[in-house]
Amino acid sequence: MSEEVSGSHPLLEFLSKASFDNGRLLILTHNHPDPDAIASAWALATIAEKRYGIRCRIVYGGIIGRMENQTLVRILRVPIQPFRPEHLDRFKDVALVDTQPPFQNNPFRKGRKATLVIDHHPRNANTKAECAIIDERAGATTTVLAEAFLASGLDMPSRLATAMVYGIGSETQNLGRETEARDISAYRWLFARANIQSLSKIQNPPRPGSFFYTLGKAIKHAFVIGKIIGVHLGPVPSQDIVAHMADFLMSHEKMRWSIVTGRYDGRLFVSLRTRNPSARAGRLLWRLLGAGTSAGGHRMIAGGSVSVGKEASQADWLAAEEQVMADFLKSQSFKEPFALQYPYQILQDGDGRS
Repeated sequence: MSEEVSGSHPLLEFLSKASFDNGRLLILTHNHPDPDAIASAWALATIAEKRYGIRCRIVYGGIIGRMENQTLVRILRVPIQPFRPEHLDRFKDVALVDTQPPFQNNPFRKGRKATLVIDHHPRNANTKAECAIIDERAGATTTVLAEAFLASGLDMPSRLATAMVYGIGSETQNLGRETEARDISAYRWLFARANIQSLSKIQNPPRPGSFFYTLGKAIKHAFVIGKIIGVHLGPVPSQDIVAHMADFLMSHEKMRWSIVTGRYDGRLFVSLRTRNPSARAGRLLWRLLGAGTSAGGHRMIAGGSVSVGKEASQADWLAAEEQVMADFLKSQSFKEPFALQYPYQILQDGDGRS
């Protein structure tokens, strides 16, 4: 990314001309925000406040569950807080970051027009905003904000640079997945300004016992069919761990797909991963879960959820899990009955003891 300040970027042009109610802007991420959403929202708030004097508040629905994300917010002191319904009453102007109004992964009210949308997911036909910057070519929404920040001429704070480096890195698996030249350029520019010690702490946080319990369950109950590996985790401590385990299983050297489900807060969360850069995993998962569900993603990664119900029976949960898995396997040309193998259910040590 060039060190020269162009002074021109769609976001800067909009912020310079827009008139915000009481000079305030509410910045809303998707529910259970990941590092890309957190870093992007913080970057937008910094540009709006320091360059244009717009007072911003960053909010999110759900929880910040993954330990890496909790550590990011804590040690970098990210000014982000849980969403409350009254936020949408108090703020006339709302920016959605790393999500879009029609998506069901945010608490934005249906029928309300957003002031600003910044995202890198495929554009929804019903997305409406005074300004919509939707850049599907970017590997991360943070990349779009990094380019805007450079064009703004502002000095990049080290804490923000650290968050943005991790935002791009986590979204692209450290530039190894769905990455364009501009993502690499932005990453390098930010990395030179980041606090490496803080970045290391974020990437290697202390983990609770529940993480290792879930990891053990993911390995023990993982099934394999062809070049697909997957697992039903059952109840999980947070929805973020479903994506974490999908990434972990995708590291299996022989696999081309991973699929993981987990039960959390009355919903069945599903994560898909693939090594195929032309797979359109996001569109596939949206078709699997159906219209009106929360699902989306990119070419190689996807996530979503369906409501099963907080009072659902064990039979209801099992039926939902089996339906998602069966639909996915059929989409990959497998036929029922599926010949699933469970190669890691019985682990033995060197002398043969279980």
